[in-house]
Amino acid sequence: MGTWTWLAEIPWTLLLIVELVVIFGYVLIERRQPSATLAWLLTIISLPVIGVVLYLVFGRTRMRRQASRRRKLRDKSVAALGRHRYREEPLAEAEVDERTEPTVRLAVRMDAIPASRGNDVRVLVNAAEAYAAMRESIDAAAQHLHLEFYIWNDDGTGRDFRDRLVAKARAGVEVRVLVDAFGSSGLPNDFFAPLLAAGGHAAQFSPLSRFRRLFKGGRVDFRNHRKLLIADGNVGFTGGINIGDEYLGKDKTVGMWRDTHMRIEGPAVYGLQRAFLEDWCWASDEAKFEVDEYFPKLRSAAGNDVVLIVDSGPDRRWWPIYRLHVQAIALARNRIWLTNPYFLPDRVMEEALVTAALRGVDVRVLVPVKGDSRLVALASEALFPTLIDAGIKIYRYGNGFVHAKTLLIDDWLGTVGSANLDTRSFQLNFELNAFAFGAELTGTLAKHFESDVGGTQELKVADVRNVGYGTRLARQAAHLLSPLL
Repeated sequence: MGTWTWLAEIPWTLLLIVELVVIFGYVLIERRQPSATLAWLLTIISLPVIGVVLYLVFGRTRMRRQASRRRKLRDKSVAALGRHRYREEPLAEAEVDERTEPTVRLAVRMDAIPASRGNDVRVLVNAAEAYAAMRESIDAAAQHLHLEFYIWNDDGTGRDFRDRLVAKARAGVEVRVLVDAFGSSGLPNDFFAPLLAAGGHAAQFSPLSRFRRLFKGGRVDFRNHRKLLIADGNVGFTGGINIGDEYLGKDKTVGMWRDTHMRIEGPAVYGLQRAFLEDWCWASDEAKFEVDEYFPKLRSAAGNDVVLIVDSGPDRRWWPIYRLHVQAIALARNRIWLTNPYFLPDRVMEEALVTAALRGVDVRVLVPVKGDSRLVALASEALFPTLIDAGIKIYRYGNGFVHAKTLLIDDWLGTVGSANLDTRSFQLNFELNAFAFGAELTGTLAKHFESDVGGTQELKVADVRNVGYGTRLARQAAHLLSPLL
């Protein structure tokens, strides 16, 4: 009888050991908010098996071994930039706003490529414009095409882009396509088979079947949310638009899709290229990859725009896109106009926006009337009363679904990219934003913002406060989950 009792206790002993390893080996040494650490400790202790599994899947905030590998790839691309023509002159104070230099210095300290002048930037305000410009660049490419998207759908748009790439691969152009395994999970396994047969390359970022990465510092929800296209190393695209019919407004449940993308020609494309090459080398099976040839010598200045490319992800220590947003908001003097479908700022950014409004800055926020997540909408609505009390104007876009991720500061800075205004984008996803400086770009973004706001209704305090107890409770409960949304 004693023997059987001893055997029965073995599983509980092993479980206790596993829990202690997780608690002392991971949870307590992770640098995070004390409240988050306490929440994980309580979860693991109160749910012994489930809590450990949840932590291994969703608890860790940074990559480790993968981060080391990506740093080596980043060093290789930086070395290529040094050997190749990227000699950035200091931005003359007479030519740019005094706030630009410290902002660029902050980005460089967080491992961004320095801002470059001589770029030609074009803002694309919907998928029809973006797809037309992207197709033109694909058809004109002579050396290589690099594409990276979170979502690539198996529909008319998705097949059209694939077939264009197949034709370019057959013509001898190097073609590489990288899609996120989760975002593009609806693609058939053989979707890119015609491209592979034509000599092109395709890969998935972090396939969901590779659970072994859980024990290498990864998480199943470390997703690649970037949207990139680079043609011959001198023309690039980035922003919020993926590849699919729904972005053209063909999804009846969503309706018209309002998004913003950006076409860049000039040395800033080097930043897009570096981000793609890091992701590709990490995700693909290409053993040898010489990066030098993908940073071509630029023939002449394409334009006059000063552009800074900033990428971030769980392999980075400082959350670069997040910190640049906070920096820009803190430096605003006259206006902060932002559009985002997932408006869930953390406490620091919320306080930065409130402080700006209280000091007289014109702060405006545009969000969808109806998003694709009721939980996100509820969590966002929990913030509205405080923001409106501080003088922030909140508008709800009702002419379809606004998916644009833009921020406009004075006549000084504007950013377009893939990052939502939430913890997931700033800390857990691989994201990329282009920051452009000057009145021309900000003027374009301001014109589009005013057009989007026109016809919408500004929320008033009564609109967000005169709701039932159940709605208020649901909002606060959803807001507690905002770091995971």
